[in-house]
Amino acid sequence: MGTQGKSYSRVVVVLAMLALPVAVAQTEQELLNPPASEWPTYGRNLEMHRYSPLSQINTLNVTRLRMVWSRSLGFRTDAQFSPVVYRGIMYIPAPDRVIALNATNGELVWEYKVKLHEKTGSLAASRNRGAVVVFDGKVYHTLGDGRVVALDARTGKEVWSTQVGKIEFGEGFTSGPIFAGGKIVVGPSGADIGGVNGRVVALDPQNGRILWTFNTIPQPGEPGFETWDPPTAAQWGGGSAWNVGAYDPVTRTVIYGVGQPIPWVAKDFRRGDNLYTASWVALDVDTGKLKWHYMVIPNDEWDLDQIATPTITDMRIDGQTRRVALLPTTTGFLLLFDIRSGQMIKWYQMVPEVTIHKGFTPDGKPIIDDTFRYQQAGEKKLVCAFRWVDWEPAAFSPQTGLYYRPNTYDCANLKNDPPPADWRPGQNPINAEFEYLTDRFNRYGALSAIDPVTGRVVWEFGYGYRNFNGPVVTAGGVVFSGFMDRVFRAFNARTGEVLWQQVMPAYMQTDAITYMVEGKQYVAVIAGGAGTFFPHRQTGLPAPVEGEVTAFVFALP
Repeated sequence: MGTQGKSYSRVVVVLAMLALPVAVAQTEQELLNPPASEWPTYGRNLEMHRYSPLSQINTLNVTRLRMVWSRSLGFRTDAQFSPVVYRGIMYIPAPDRVIALNATNGELVWEYKVKLHEKTGSLAASRNRGAVVVFDGKVYHTLGDGRVVALDARTGKEVWSTQVGKIEFGEGFTSGPIFAGGKIVVGPSGADIGGVNGRVVALDPQNGRILWTFNTIPQPGEPGFETWDPPTAAQWGGGSAWNVGAYDPVTRTVIYGVGQPIPWVAKDFRRGDNLYTASWVALDVDTGKLKWHYMVIPNDEWDLDQIATPTITDMRIDGQTRRVALLPTTTGFLLLFDIRSGQMIKWYQMVPEVTIHKGFTPDGKPIIDDTFRYQQAGEKKLVCAFRWVDWEPAAFSPQTGLYYRPNTYDCANLKNDPPPADWRPGQNPINAEFEYLTDRFNRYGALSAIDPVTGRVVWEFGYGYRNFNGPVVTAGGVVFSGFMDRVFRAFNARTGEVLWQQVMPAYMQTDAITYMVEGKQYVAVIAGGAGTFFPHRQTGLPAPVEGEVTAFVFALP
């Protein structure tokens, strides 16, 4: 266990917090089945449903929503995260801090802030996805410079700090932790720059000790290493678990998506399938051993990593109830996998055009058009879809049976030149230029309500910007989501009718939540940011409006 950075941490505590019902204890059962009032982790439950059983705000009264408080958070990074709430306290993450607020009025309870290491990678220093985990009186967070920290939920004081990311290679975190089987599980980010391989890591929540590590790029002697040719290519880097995974407590399985190999262009540098990049991996939570995997793009050279957060649920399919993982691919498909067997049950093409990844064979293998592989410098390839999904989470309602999926009809002309012949790990492995074809279809981004049993889109709200906003769906029959056009909207969960909307001062690419304190239901969303990550839009639309990252909370009068 490391302690690097402790001397740089700063905690500001507001004494008024002593009157608040702050979290002092919490059991694993409360994370497995959270009380209706709470939102203690990224997906609210560990299966990542983003479903709330609250119904005080519903389709009949949502038009009466009013803002009850807002608070500027004092930074302007690419906010791509979800707040969480437990026992009346809202916890908000950033690459270098955690902010605790009174969830009823926005007053500061405490702020934990650190100075990031000077070698922190630019991506990890400028964005944070996912959320903190609140468990056993502690708040668990991942910092941009590769530290995992546990904070006292009452005071914000650091309990332990473990250096997981290899900071000498700029490896840190762009996404938060998950709780799984009594462990804190994380996926370091930044293997794009080379020199370090991706992995999934489990830590002891009491002391930060690393319990197991799964290498997403196998090392010598590990299964899958033989899929790298030459063998040295498996030590160059790549394969970050860039985003938040999910946990199935029924089968005790952790599922993470894995990023692309490097360098991006394979010719003259790497051959073979290159496991487990551009794949999904299902791990035994007790040992970290691989249960099963599925590779979407063998030998990826188009940055088609598979990093969207899975959703896990029981589903009635062909007369049989099965434990299913919903896995959305960047390439435009929704996959249904049996978690126990690792077998593909169904797949659906969700985009109007595919080029490189054409679909699947009857036995579930991906069909890749190898004519799109790069042979000469200066070539352009039409990549459709490039990012149907990215980091943004979906929501799933057991009430409607629908899967509410943020997505983008994203095609791009990709010029991807090979690195120089003397390229070495640690040097820039990316030599790409993108021309985004934002007007190729009649909409760009959307929130789509999908029946996962049939693949049918029941309703859809489309518009001219990308959609990176995670929704929340409630027992009140309402879906809440922010959008890049500055509008926070509430939809009828069954029909898609827009029931209420509020123009915000800046764009949103964060995840809405809802919670209850002292019998009153609130809805929260974060707006603002630096506007630097994929701000593309259709022709004629204004640029996204930037602004200091600010929390906004609404309730009925």
